[in-house]
Amino acid sequence: MSSSRKRTISAGVLLILIASALLLSGCVKKYTRNDIRSYARKITGHRELTVSETYKEILEDEEGYLDHLWTVTDEESGITFHVLDDYYWALEAVENKLLDDYDSAVFLSLLKDGKIPKGTRLSLKTENFSGLAQAELICSFQDLEGLEKCYQDLLTVRTALEKAGFPGLKVSYCARYDNPIRGAVDYEIDEGDTTGEIGSIGEEDLARMRTNFLACALDYRFEDALKEFSEEEIDALVHAQNTVRIYRPSENGSETEGGEENLSAAPSEEECFQGVIGSTRYAGISFGTLYELLRIEGRDPQGNAWHFSVTGADGSRLEFSYDFNDLSGYNDAKGKLQKGYYYMLNDKKVRMNEYYDNHFSASEIGRLTGLRVAEFRPRLSEEQE
Repeated sequence: MSSSRKRTISAGVLLILIASALLLSGCVKKYTRNDIRSYARKITGHRELTVSETYKEILEDEEGYLDHLWTVTDEESGITFHVLDDYYWALEAVENKLLDDYDSAVFLSLLKDGKIPKGTRLSLKTENFSGLAQAELICSFQDLEGLEKCYQDLLTVRTALEKAGFPGLKVSYCARYDNPIRGAVDYEIDEGDTTGEIGSIGEEDLARMRTNFLACALDYRFEDALKEFSEEEIDALVHAQNTVRIYRPSENGSETEGGEENLSAAPSEEECFQGVIGSTRYAGISFGTLYELLRIEGRDPQGNAWHFSVTGADGSRLEFSYDFNDLSGYNDAKGKLQKGYYYMLNDKKVRMNEYYDNHFSASEIGRLTGLRVAEFRPRLSEEQE
């Protein structure tokens, strides 16, 4: 055998030994069948449980660890669920913890037995994570009336779960805003959505649904949606603690280099534009909001927030529209060819930075239109992070 061949084999053996050493050196606990039974009794509150004789090995695609999947049957309810001994890399060593799909299994069983009135507005999404079932209820809406109906339908499900003896079930829901550009490009636009757990849904969730809906409509300037909200609601959101506000930078250069936001001090009320916001995901200033800013500043944009034109800083003709989303030649993060957004400069298509972009930075707006604006982005709360 050649020396290079020996070195290759030795390197392969070494990698295996290193991986084994890391596994052994981490904070790993070997869970037995009795451990799984104890865990299952704790999460179900029942003692009559049957645990599979052994576990099934599940190979994770992402990290390559072998997880252990146990099957458990609750003899009292007849519901079968799973407990996963999940191995993962925790910064410096391999660790493991127990996960389960009990709540989703209960939910799916009750749904199958007709004990949950799903109705026509709610749809069910199920996924599988390393052998664990994950259920999610989705309700779509387009206006405040639909939002209220979604909330009431989700509340009805919560009541049904309580009557069935399973209060507080941790199953996800999504109240999904079908905004006008949601499917324009092959990118998940989920602004305006509200997620939570069906077992604890209440009035605070309804308030979050309204806030998220309004924030999305205000960011993109979906004028039909904005007509449903009062001036007081819009003003409250614009002045909320975590809102990205847009302001006129003072002459002494309160914005950072490039026309972006200054995080050290909030702009004065006189500097801020009223009734407009920047992207809630810090993507910049949307096509629609740019229209509104130009209108406020007396630049006479022609059209509306969805599709408009304006004279640029150098006298060129600029045109923007949410319908400008079919320009070929973009690659997404995985290298897949996409069609995406652009704007028109003297009848020439100019691609946006990313195929899903329909927002500009403050500096880009200054370069194109000559309009001096800046964003004040408050630091993200722990919930937002």
